[in-house]
Amino acid sequence: MEFHCFQRNVAQHLRNGKSVILQAPTGTGKTMAALWPFLEAWDRDKRDQTVSFPKKCIYSVPMRVLANQFEEDIDKLVRERMLFVQTPTVKIQTGERPDDPRLLGNLIFATIDQSLSSALAVPYSLSPRMANLNAGAFYSSYLVFDEFHLFPVGEGGNASGALVTTLQLLAKLQGIVPFVLMTATFSSTMLGELAQRLGAEVVTVGKKEYQKIASGDGKQARRRYYHIHEENMNADAVLDAHDTGNVTRSIVVCNQVGRAQKLYEELRDHAKRKGTGIHLLHSRFTSEHRKKKEKEIRREFGKEVQNRTIDSLILVATQVVEVGLDITCDRLHTEIAPANAVFQRAGRCARYPGEVGHVHIYQVPTRVSRGKEKLDYLPYSGTLCTASWQSLSARTGQELDFEDEQAVIDEVHTSADQDLLKAMDLQHVLIWRSIYDAMEATEHSHRRNLIRNIDSITVLAANRPEEVSNPFTAEGFSLFWGSVRRIWSELEEMANGHDPGEYEDQPWTMQYPSPSQTNDEEARQDERYVWHPISDKSLIRCTKVVVINSLFCAYDDELGFRVQTPCEEPSWTSKPGRSCPGNRSRGYNYQLESYGKHIERMVRVYENRFKDDYIYVQRKLAELWNLSVDGIDQAIRLAIACHDLGKLDRHWQCWVHLYHKEIGEPIDDSYMAVHFNSNRDYQIHREAEKRTDRQVTRPNHAAESAVAAAPLVAGLLGPKQKNLAKAVLTAIARHHSTGTDSYSKFALHQEAENALKQALEVAQVPAPERLELWRADPNVKLDSLMITPGKFRSLLLYLYVVRMLRLCDGLSQEAG
Repeated sequence: MEFHCFQRNVAQHLRNGKSVILQAPTGTGKTMAALWPFLEAWDRDKRDQTVSFPKKCIYSVPMRVLANQFEEDIDKLVRERMLFVQTPTVKIQTGERPDDPRLLGNLIFATIDQSLSSALAVPYSLSPRMANLNAGAFYSSYLVFDEFHLFPVGEGGNASGALVTTLQLLAKLQGIVPFVLMTATFSSTMLGELAQRLGAEVVTVGKKEYQKIASGDGKQARRRYYHIHEENMNADAVLDAHDTGNVTRSIVVCNQVGRAQKLYEELRDHAKRKGTGIHLLHSRFTSEHRKKKEKEIRREFGKEVQNRTIDSLILVATQVVEVGLDITCDRLHTEIAPANAVFQRAGRCARYPGEVGHVHIYQVPTRVSRGKEKLDYLPYSGTLCTASWQSLSARTGQELDFEDEQAVIDEVHTSADQDLLKAMDLQHVLIWRSIYDAMEATEHSHRRNLIRNIDSITVLAANRPEEVSNPFTAEGFSLFWGSVRRIWSELEEMANGHDPGEYEDQPWTMQYPSPSQTNDEEARQDERYVWHPISDKSLIRCTKVVVINSLFCAYDDELGFRVQTPCEEPSWTSKPGRSCPGNRSRGYNYQLESYGKHIERMVRVYENRFKDDYIYVQRKLAELWNLSVDGIDQAIRLAIACHDLGKLDRHWQCWVHLYHKEIGEPIDDSYMAVHFNSNRDYQIHREAEKRTDRQVTRPNHAAESAVAAAPLVAGLLGPKQKNLAKAVLTAIARHHSTGTDSYSKFALHQEAENALKQALEVAQVPAPERLELWRADPNVKLDSLMITPGKFRSLLLYLYVVRMLRLCDGLSQEAG
């Protein structure tokens, strides 16, 4: 495989233990520059039985369309073209395709929302009880952030959003895990500042190298000309440009879905009369139809001209074509947007060597806001769009290469980038307070500030709201909240104006969900939410999901989702949502298991599946934090051995033994059980549990395990490893629920010490001759044994340990 100079530079820096900020033009191979060092190290380490690089890579992108294409392309590359000793598993984790909610894959393509929510212990992919499971995966992986400039960021002097949070976390991770930030469109000021703040090396593509890449195999370098038009983008202008010269492919990009649908309909009849095909792509198609459309578009607009089946074709689209689609065209028409977005779109024009393309940029339409007419730049900043218009207007008609484009980026974005960096510095304490609140309290409300402000709302459709089951996992369409508000107004007018004889009652229009108060984990999904009619449009800002009455909804694979007057076309409904996964497969049934056997199974899972996950991180932490080389490994084994110590309580064992008598399967008095035979489908088991509960209260055990094990953990890890000891105890206390902050009285069984000694031996933890264990003591406060709030080092160690503990606990039961 032949590599460009900049790709080799990226690999060299990473091999030398440095992280990288990569700026390269679209279509030059940034993805392979970032992934090759991981794939190379993966194969080399498997052959040599060494660990020179993290064993997991999380590749974060701003849009799910990008994740879809990368997962498909790289999975095919890994399986078909690369001869690995052991092939890495390639997974995808997005809201649309949650294929790896526990981040178990080796190479995971995820949206930045999924990646950061996992890092902050508020994952979208897991239930609140499992919130601390994924963070350890993020902080031990090789991290790649692609099209970084498109990550959400606050406006108006507010240092918030995914871009800011990512930078804050990476600053803390210097020297622990390698990372690559990639973009084609960052200002020079931002690149230099980030390199200094993150301790990273900047890699760019020089003019000579760019010319070589743009020329390909001896061809003329690709050329791209820019043209400014004062009028709004319209069908006549698009068709006139398409009919000029030997144009066969045109792409039209609108800033809003509604405008794209309208322009498509205007172009459709004219284009067909001239023998030109026309496609439409935006975010309001179902995943099935969007995937099919993307495949057709890659074929018809791709590099391999011989694969095309349509002679003349126009694609009308929105921002979904800015990244992720490896396509090209002769003419690209776009509404004005911030310069970095314009150049991302332009990257789909004359993309390949030898091509010549023309980019036409139009002013946006106006809209009435508070009685005044103003340019409708949404969803973009009016300030950036105005500056971009001025900068590009000064270059209309000119050919712009990568250096010229960078000059425009510097003119337009430098001031905003500087303001963002200043705001980050001024608000540093507040930002980290919010990060710690999220990581320690696993409070989901912090997602809004740290990842993405809820400017978008998922829109679903149903005959009755309950039909969507889990509204937060149902497939819907992400709309700007202002668009949802306008739809609500339209729906109210439609509902109020319907024929009184048509329906028995006035139909409901839009509703939103809130969690019900039920504590029954076996409750059906549709019983876990209460639905509220939206009687005032102000309520729309208070929710992430709304359901529209299907009477008012239409959908087809040509135009996508839209709101309609009832009975114009067949109504459409959303597919029901899935239940949120936990640490074990849903419907799992327990089997009788002793303390020693449970620990043995967990250790087997750890050694067979996860032992190598932290080897790279362990070595780095040993260098940076004076941690022993096998410190995390020993901490994990100790946590496994002690995590269920609270179940060796006399009352807990009494409950299990009585229960087994109730089901007619008595066990020996000296048998120290941690699980019991239980199948929720068996009535005899359910009734036996109720009868046993009336005789003996089954106590909690997680926090009690931490208290009991505290002196043993401190003694085995030593006085110099207090942070690690607290990480172990916090992981034990929170291996079932992230909010555990207190414990109850307990009294260990007389067989507890023997059972624990056996567990320590199985876990390969050298135990002292006499175990020192604590009894319940009102003077011992649980928080004094756990990680210190607001300390990143302690948090990181805890998140490493608790991930392994919870995964091994859950997977050992599935295997059993």
